[in-house]
Amino acid sequence: MSSRRRPGFTLIELLTAIAIIGVLAAALFPAIGGIRKRARQSSAQTAFSQWASGLARYKQTYGFYPNIGSTYVTTADTLHLLEDQAVNGKFVRALSGRQPTGTALSVADRRALNRNAEEFVAFGRDDFEDPTTFSDASRLVDRFGNRRIRVIFDTDNNTSIRNINPPGGAVSLPDELRNMATAAGLPARIIIYTTDLADDFESYDGLGASDFAQVFAIQ
Repeated sequence: MSSRRRPGFTLIELLTAIAIIGVLAAALFPAIGGIRKRARQSSAQTAFSQWASGLARYKQTYGFYPNIGSTYVTTADTLHLLEDQAVNGKFVRALSGRQPTGTALSVADRRALNRNAEEFVAFGRDDFEDPTTFSDASRLVDRFGNRRIRVIFDTDNNTSIRNINPPGGAVSLPDELRNMATAAGLPARIIIYTTDLADDFESYDGLGASDFAQVFAIQ
């Protein structure tokens, strides 16, 4: 009586299947990473566009852009660096009409930043660094965790942003924004951007340049 062979895989067949799965996974993981990066970039772009729209509404309401720097200049366009904690705090309070945690503005903040305490932008926790330690001192980041968010206002009101000298110089600007560093300028009233160029990034969790992407909004 002949013995029946039990169905199953031989060791060689199993090793071959594992090798094929490994090759497919190696090809698939970079594609998944690229999809996730594009999704983050799209989400960051949407957030920056909402902030820019909020700034435009702020100017329509009050007749000027929020004074988030040390002084308000009307003879040139102004660049503000949101990695500066003081500038970041003023930006959030001016646009949201309250502290990041939702508490009311002080009388001094209302007088200086948003006298009606009106909400022009509804910031969420995902707009800030490390939500687990969220506080009124938390800084805004893009969806890649980059704190070096640049905000530029057309404070001389000529409908063009020009002669802006960002940290790292013009080479740190995305190609689409490079004209704003020249005398010719770029037709815009508000620009918000982050970039992976010229090491222009600062993350709270130590990511490298390849983990970031260029994100910008023009109003």
